Amino acid sequence: MPKNIYFSFVGCNELDKVSILQEVEKILNIKVKVISSVKDIEFAYNPHRKQYLASEILKYAKKFVPKDKNILFLLIDKDLYEEGFNYIFGESAGNVCVVSIHRFKPCTKIDTEQEKELLKERTVKTIIHELGHSFGLPHCDDPTCVMYFSNWVGDTDHKSKYFCKKCKEKFVNYR
Repeated sequence: MPKNIYFSFVGCNELDKVSILQEVEKILNIKVKVISSVKDIEFAYNPHRKQYLASEILKYAKKFVPKDKNILFLLIDKDLYEEGFNYIFGESAGNVCVVSIHRFKPCTKIDTEQEKELLKERTVKTIIHELGHSFGLPHCDDPTCVMYFSNWVGDTDHKSKYFCKKCKEKFVNYR
């Protein structure tokens, strides 16, 4: 189990950050801390795609991970991609993770409580999913498990924010 999980935000002004992190702590029974690390990700921007390359962000972020079994988790408000994919919601590279809220927004401006709650739910599920990878969990074939691969936002909406029984056992054994 990592010593600490550090969260850093690039943008994401529409997020209820405190509420999201409290939910992550509750679901995983872990403590998280907020730090200011990566402030600018423009180096990863691909003008031809009008998106940001997740693997470049993760490679850069590794130098900001506090040493000794810690995880740095970046939440950003930019559209992510990886080679071979039109877009991605997030990616894990061991001790660094990145999740974009860009495609989780039900509209261009979050106005209502219902829109805020939908953005929060999608964000929490994807955080748990990517942390699951950092803890060594693979994708799951149960479409209701948080470790199920989300091909589109409908998959994220359909799945739970919790591990299925099989994945929960693996997670507990990892800890």
